[in-house]
Amino acid sequence: MKNIYEKTIKWCINFCSKKNSKIYLNTISFIESIFFPLPTDIFLFPFVLANKKEYLKITIYVTLFSVLGGVVAYYIGYFIWNEVSPILMEVYPKYISKINHFNNQFTEIGILLIIIGGFSPFPYKITCIGSGIIGINIFLFIVFSILSRFLRFFLVSYFIYKYGETTKNIIGKYINIISIIIVVILIIYIFSIL
Repeated sequence: MKNIYEKTIKWCINFCSKKNSKIYLNTISFIESIFFPLPTDIFLFPFVLANKKEYLKITIYVTLFSVLGGVVAYYIGYFIWNEVSPILMEVYPKYISKINHFNNQFTEIGILLIIIGGFSPFPYKITCIGSGIIGINIFLFIVFSILSRFLRFFLVSYFIYKYGETTKNIIGKYINIISIIIVVILIIYIFSIL
């Protein structure tokens, strides 16, 4: 079993070192923000291992494609809600007005939603669609998505760059815990300055 795993890793690293292979990582990053179930982080591992000196460039591209996919998901949420809510308002006016009231209140802390969704283990695609539904300012959505996604991908890429093979154990065991701790610190900081 270990032999198969090592062969698979070697194959992945060889594939990822090819000239045009980064298009696959960028595509995965894009579609992960819309519907793809696997996180981009696990695909970063062989790409950064194969191209260690380019870890920052890889991080920047993965971030940009992730946020572009996030913008698509944002508009999916935005347009679906704007199409569906008038119909639902006729059938369930009481519930829809409560949802609209919630949306108006939640928009004030929407930036926090973006930071948590972009950085934490919580699926970013849900954050993007939710941001569109509640109508968070698109400019703020993009800015805070770039910041939170870059920070997450940079941490993963940097650890791979710095510690190589041993990183897969660190990331596998601790990335969610690290993410949650940083998100809690960000929440405390944001609420302390409000």
